Amino acid sequence: MSFLKKHSKAIKLVVKIVLSALALYYVFSKIDFKQTIGAIKGINIYYLMLSVLVYAISQVVSAFRLNTFYKYVPVKISSITNIKLYWLGMFYNLFLPGGVGGDGYKVFLINKYKNAPVKRLIGTVFADRLSGLAVILVYLCGLVYFIDYNFDEVTMPQGGYKLVHDILVWINPYLNYFIFLIPLVAAGYYMYLRIFSRHLVGATWKVFSYSILIQGLQMISAIIILTSMGTELAGRQDDYLFLFLLSSIMSAIPISLGGLGLREMTFMFGSQYLGLNPDHAVALSLLFYLISLFVSIFGGYYAYNPKAIFKGVPEVE
Repeated sequence: MSFLKKHSKAIKLVVKIVLSALALYYVFSKIDFKQTIGAIKGINIYYLMLSVLVYAISQVVSAFRLNTFYKYVPVKISSITNIKLYWLGMFYNLFLPGGVGGDGYKVFLINKYKNAPVKRLIGTVFADRLSGLAVILVYLCGLVYFIDYNFDEVTMPQGGYKLVHDILVWINPYLNYFIFLIPLVAAGYYMYLRIFSRHLVGATWKVFSYSILIQGLQMISAIIILTSMGTELAGRQDDYLFLFLLSSIMSAIPISLGGLGLREMTFMFGSQYLGLNPDHAVALSLLFYLISLFVSIFGGYYAYNPKAIFKGVPEVE
């Protein structure tokens, strides 16, 4: 066995750490670091606590969304057990990004304790993730109609950034029509289930509704964070939320530590195009990441005591 193959997980973790560190270094070299830290230090702690609560509720709703799919596998898991499994997965995804993924470990445990088919479980977890992505696209298509942008007036550096700028200028006249893509996104998700996970089709619209609520709660959490920092919103909520959703897509790319660095770069560049406060935009990104870490850390108990997940609760509801 070659060295690379033997230590592939450790190497992947190191690469993710390095990429996240480099991305953060680049972001902090382009913004006023003191202003960003000042915004974080000046937060209203009560608003921040409210933001944590709203985010935690969104994760509970996410667990219910996934359990809706589980019932079509079919596998019977109580809501309490599923919430424990979900928090376990959150812990693994954020704290052990180079090892066994949270979703993979959930599949392993459900197969072990419930003897459910692995292939269907993997397809179910992927369909659940895809529903979240589809709803993010729905929100983006709706928000783009309301954001303030004029890419023709923005001056950006040469090189790769200029290419991005030119692409945005090219699509600029068509952005107001993106709202008409919303039904196509929803229909596309339905067709995906029809083709690749037909047994899950019955849950489509209930899961989609859950996803709309989940993403809505997380956007509320983001606005509360901005409010806690005293950010001057003045009708710019849509712009911040647009970047927040874009950053969520970027953070799903598995090349960093839970999206750390990629989120911040998205906010930094996006704030330049939309004329937002880049220091507060990056502070929002960092605080939201820290909130997700804080909420996820409670899943660590089940990471080290997985048997506790299936103990003490009825498994048929």
